[in-house]
Amino acid sequence: MKHPQQQSGQAGQPASPTLATATSPAAWLASASAACLAAVLGLAAPAAHAAAPADSTAAQVSDTPSRTRSLTLTLMDGKGPAPAPHMPYRVFVTGSNDEILDTPSGDGILHGVTDAEGRTAQIRTTLPHTEDDFTLIRRIGDGPWGHFFQLQRSGTTEPMPAWPYIMTMPQRWGEQWVDLGYTTRQGATAYFSHEVPAGSVSLHIDAEVTRDSKCFAELDAVNRKFAQNDADGARALIGAMRCTRSAEQKLDLARLLLAAGQTDLARDWLLQTRKRPFPDMFKPVDDADRRKRLEVERLLGMPDLVLEDSNALQARQSKRRAADATDLANNTAYFLADFPDYLPQAEEQARRSLERVGPRPYNQGTLGWILALRGQTGEGLRLMHLAYRDLPRDEEMVADYGLALWRSGQTDLATRLWDEAQRECVWGLRMHAALREAGYPHPYFQKADSDPVNEYRARCAKPRIKAKTAGL
Repeated sequence: MKHPQQQSGQAGQPASPTLATATSPAAWLASASAACLAAVLGLAAPAAHAAAPADSTAAQVSDTPSRTRSLTLTLMDGKGPAPAPHMPYRVFVTGSNDEILDTPSGDGILHGVTDAEGRTAQIRTTLPHTEDDFTLIRRIGDGPWGHFFQLQRSGTTEPMPAWPYIMTMPQRWGEQWVDLGYTTRQGATAYFSHEVPAGSVSLHIDAEVTRDSKCFAELDAVNRKFAQNDADGARALIGAMRCTRSAEQKLDLARLLLAAGQTDLARDWLLQTRKRPFPDMFKPVDDADRRKRLEVERLLGMPDLVLEDSNALQARQSKRRAADATDLANNTAYFLADFPDYLPQAEEQARRSLERVGPRPYNQGTLGWILALRGQTGEGLRLMHLAYRDLPRDEEMVADYGLALWRSGQTDLATRLWDEAQRECVWGLRMHAALREAGYPHPYFQKADSDPVNEYRARCAKPRIKAKTAGL
């Protein structure tokens, strides 16, 4: 399992999407950044959108009420609003006892793709409505779980329009970008849908990349082209970008490309950060730059590069001997354990962690997991049992230990362990994967709006506020 400083924040509190607190020199934002995001709509199941925001993102002006109409999806780009052609969308009646009729799932929420003029399909409702009565937002993905946010200024209901933002979601090996753009006229982000039950999504409105307006606008334009399924257009924009000179700008583009599903292209841009021009090639890489690069290498699943950069940072750590330093050896070991060809290197890194910082529950759990993967099941389970006694609610610990038991034929013990975890609301990405492999019947494997899911959420779901993710 990861060193505690590197945990994703998913263990034990599964339900609502994470709210990212943002800092800013502006007094109105700094004084109550959490309140600024309190109007967030982080709703996992489509049916939950009955509690949608009072404002609509559909129209610039009111019009004549009607029971049938088409709407125009209008997006901000930092300069002003403009129609969004060929763009996936999500629309529903806002804060009303009415709903859109004849939707495919019968939930009153319509998904589709706008036409060449940015307009939706025809919408029918029981009651007459103006365009302002609808919430119409861009949509990413088509999974059963989803979230969007609405920003309001602190202490008011005034929306924050055209505000640059990034949405991120914890993945197995780090915080991954899932969308970026500008909030709508009513302060709404896009709707991000996915396949991960109760996956936590964070909103970042004051990251370093959002403060550079010109570079952010370039990233937003590329993101929209990919959203419109125009990969050639996106590549043309990338070729014309000015903000690809520095290593950090290249990493930002790699993160965006990964979010857009362009993994090979993202790896190409990551590799470009390692090609240093003369005379920089003779200078040591700054530790902060190497850490940022390491974060993206982990997300992209590049074990050779992760091992190289981690070893370099560990050598620097050994010289400084920082008491509060992240245990890079342990984290690298745990990462490499996902790659069967790298299990010997993973074990070496895990043993290096124990040698440097002494036996701790987290690194004993890591070594135990690796030994179990290497066929040393008895010793692996012994170490994992020791770690589990101290970390019974750590989702990676619970997932790995239970899976090791299940794979070794001790299915009853694994089931009892996971039953206890379910009672204690232990959940996360690692639990999701482990329980899926074992066929364990967790409530989150039911339909997103089913009674088992709603009952589990009512018991376990608690909103959380989380600091900005490092590296954005």
